[in-house]
Amino acid sequence: MEQVLVVDRKELEARLPAGVFTTEGIEALRTFILENHFFMDREKAEYDNTVKQIIPYVILRREGRYFLLRRLKKQTEARLHDKLSLGVGGHINPGENAAGDVLEAGLLRELHEEVSVETIRSLSCVGFLNENNGGVSDYHAALVYLLEAAGQVSVLETEKMSGHWAQVDELKEVLDRLETWSGIVVEHVILAGLA
Repeated sequence: MEQVLVVDRKELEARLPAGVFTTEGIEALRTFILENHFFMDREKAEYDNTVKQIIPYVILRREGRYFLLRRLKKQTEARLHDKLSLGVGGHINPGENAAGDVLEAGLLRELHEEVSVETIRSLSCVGFLNENNGGVSDYHAALVYLLEAAGQVSVLETEKMSGHWAQVDELKEVLDRLETWSGIVVEHVILAGLA
């Protein structure tokens, strides 16, 4: 049975300002997660409102355009089928706990499972997303990263996703088709000029 990284929801949310997205105190949040995480069976964590699963959520940008993904029906999480997404990411598992930084190790594993990036120019954490308006988001929170890419980028799990580079204008046009987190990222990161 798969186990996933979680933190105590009340302790996490006590450290967060109001709103669904913050850029304040990101390193303090990362430190809290690194020092206070534990692992729980995913089946239980998906519906346990006393914990939050922490997801590294990576946005890829190349030459001012963003890699826009479409989640296909073979995607594991049925609640996200046919949604458009800017984020690559997923759960952190106990195997990453041996790394110096479990968050970065989980991020890199998920990234390399989902997409091939010829060159990573930079990778930086740009914010923390905690949205509690129902569905998947009630049980997950995300450290949002911006990856500056160069060269070829392609989807590896072609049975689960397709992808293409999109200008900001296209992101505005498909805003209503984006998964919730991607919509928040467009508003609070891309349109706000953080990425």
